[in-house]
Amino acid sequence: MPRTMPARLLFVAVPAVTVAAADPALKALLPTDAWDYHQRSHAWSILGLVLLGALLLVGLLPSRLVSLAAGVAAGGVAANVLSARMHGGRVPNPLVVGPLAFNLADVLVVAAAPMLTFALARVAIRHRAFIDRHVPPRPWEHRLRRRLGL
Repeated sequence: MPRTMPARLLFVAVPAVTVAAADPALKALLPTDAWDYHQRSHAWSILGLVLLGALLLVGLLPSRLVSLAAGVAAGGVAANVLSARMHGGRVPNPLVVGPLAFNLADVLVVAAAPMLTFALARVAIRHRAFIDRHVPPRPWEHRLRRRLGL
């Protein structure tokens, strides 16, 4: 395991555990009306666990920003899957704004998505030589790169 791998694991694990702990704590503090629960199926939970595994793997890419964003998103996904499990397939959403009900995990997953997109694009640009060796650019990509001076 490279020396930076444990650091990246920390950048994934710390936000994931923090979010996964903060969301149920907030749900316990704030009352949730019966209609503010969203029903989730077993298939949704399985898909959430698959997404959680993918986020943990993505978090191992050589970027602290990717690891941090993946950790925040993983914590949100884990918190919602855990909430569904604890409440009989229903996820409490104590934060209500008008007709919308959501929870802290939802907010953090949505906030992590653009951060993760930006970070992954940055990693792809930085390591494009590696990508080019494994996935050669097509002719139109060559022309675009020449035009952009890349």
